[in-house]
Amino acid sequence: MENQNYYDILGVSTKATQDAITAAKNTLAKQYHPDANIKNGIDTTDKMQEILEAYGVLSDAARRAEYDREISGRGQDMQTFDLKADDSGREQTQEDTFVTYWKAAGALYEIITESNELFRQKEETTRLAQLSMQALKYIIILKDAAIPEKYWHPDIMNWLLFTWYKNRNITITYLLTMYDEYVKKSVTPVEKLKLQGRSHRFRHSVRKLIKY
Repeated sequence: MENQNYYDILGVSTKATQDAITAAKNTLAKQYHPDANIKNGIDTTDKMQEILEAYGVLSDAARRAEYDREISGRGQDMQTFDLKADDSGREQTQEDTFVTYWKAAGALYEIITESNELFRQKEETTRLAQLSMQALKYIIILKDAAIPEKYWHPDIMNWLLFTWYKNRNITITYLLTMYDEYVKKSVTPVEKLKLQGRSHRFRHSVRKLIKY
């Protein structure tokens, strides 16, 4: 990222609205999600990390303002965090990181996206049954971690991931409390309604698939 800033990574202008930033992140995430590329032998993990890091800053009004001041004054070398190693360089297993739950939520989102399309087509019953079983595996992971359904949407899980990474000793319960406080204090009423709507539709789709 030495020659790119966060706006370049997402492909938006420095004047981009929050909706434009979110749309750009969603488009890029679908293109570079590791699970979507690994079948072709392509590792897009680093690229995905860059996208999420950029979105994590630009989607937060306070962090974006601070970042804008930094890039307009002096250049600052930004580094992508490593989801596989801690600060000491020790490789972490998925079991002891929040990444496990973030990946589970991401996989569940991909499953729901496919199932929604199949439901609209009113066919592919065998595939829907397969997706239902796959979804259940990820749901169990999230429920075992005591992460309620309302937090499972990728927009929320991305925020939780970045916040967790800054202090990997915090508990899940406290992390969720931090998110609730962030929404309460920093998210506009309009954005809050949009976020709640996306989360509600996602939860509805999850329940529909599991009941299939």
